[in-house]
Amino acid sequence: MTARVVITGMGVISPYGVGPAILWDKLMAGETGLKVLTSFDTSHIQCKVGGQFSDFRPESYISPRIVRKVDRFSTLGLISAQQALQDADLLLDNNKPTWSQQEHGGDRVGITVGNNLGGWEFAERELRNLWKSGPREVSPYMATAWFPAAVQGNVAIQFGIKGIGRTFLSDRASGALALTHAADCLIRGRADIMLAGGAEAPFSPYAALCYETSGFMSTRAADGSTDVYRPFDRAHDGLVAAEGAAFFVLERAEDALSRGAKVHAEVAGWATTHDGYDFVQCAPDGQRYAAAMTQAMDQAGVTAATLDCVFAAGSAVPDEDVSETRAIHLALGNEAPRVPVSTPKSAFGNLFGAAMPVDTAIALRSMQEKVIPAALHFDQPASGCDLDYVARTPRSIDRLDTCLVNARGIGGTNAVVLLRRWL
Repeated sequence: MTARVVITGMGVISPYGVGPAILWDKLMAGETGLKVLTSFDTSHIQCKVGGQFSDFRPESYISPRIVRKVDRFSTLGLISAQQALQDADLLLDNNKPTWSQQEHGGDRVGITVGNNLGGWEFAERELRNLWKSGPREVSPYMATAWFPAAVQGNVAIQFGIKGIGRTFLSDRASGALALTHAADCLIRGRADIMLAGGAEAPFSPYAALCYETSGFMSTRAADGSTDVYRPFDRAHDGLVAAEGAAFFVLERAEDALSRGAKVHAEVAGWATTHDGYDFVQCAPDGQRYAAAMTQAMDQAGVTAATLDCVFAAGSAVPDEDVSETRAIHLALGNEAPRVPVSTPKSAFGNLFGAAMPVDTAIALRSMQEKVIPAALHFDQPASGCDLDYVARTPRSIDRLDTCLVNARGIGGTNAVVLLRRWL
């Protein structure tokens, strides 16, 4: 009998604040998490808004000594990972993990992380010091703060994780790949506990310029408008960036139940595919994206008729929105018009490497409440986008037991997870 994978802990930092509760409450209230960027000079870019957590004070959660040594994306990851372990009842009163009391206890605990940029805020500051004052003024922690696997390393050190470790860099699919790989590791018996998620802090001059020149960012926010992130809407013209992190504790169901853990939901199916189409563009036909959805559903034993919701990748890049719509049609067939499609990230921005993990956190609460969050900025569907998009106000439904959470990255990397309510 194949083992079942469940989520027993979660931690989230979003543009709204720390914790999953504030994220949900703000979405239900219809409040935007987008604001004019003020942390750096935006005169060189057109997208002057983003989902930035302006009042973030990491020293309130982790040691100031650690904060000085790492980039912002690592502090986001560390805090959300700590939240997830606490939620799973795997931390002692001294914030040490329960396995720290066992010899070789961390050997069967692993971590997988999705990220896209690494630590550019820290890096830019130190490169500026190098240019202005020479190498003696550069932080000795620059290399370890900068590289994209820094979250993986810092969390592993902080919590004594000594098993599998891997960081995925695949644009907006990065965090989804982290979750799917973690589930694979548990099914194959390579770990007993997996900490999986993503972290992103994209707000620095160089990082913003990189995204701007990609051609995937919205150009309608030059005047500071905050209603510009519009997945599947006729006014869609690209992404709006956001920062944050989300982590989950994954375990085999039998292990979780044996220790009396609460279960948020089952990770019942997952799949990854690649379009094999272009270095940058996603395949317009959506066939390989649809294949990932179908494979995840097949693994879970869920049919299109019993699927209750899709949390779409919803990039708001016009060609990608149309392609994702086609993929959902291919995967769900005649049931596609019936299944609600949710894109809550339109309210707070796209977290790139952490985008799908944050969507997963929202989906978990949605199943609990039987409420589907709405796309805050949606007026009329774009040409080629003809699904049941949940728009403007949240929707209560009688049954919300299964949902697909989709992710797609530049060049057509597709990753899908199917969540099922734990009954």
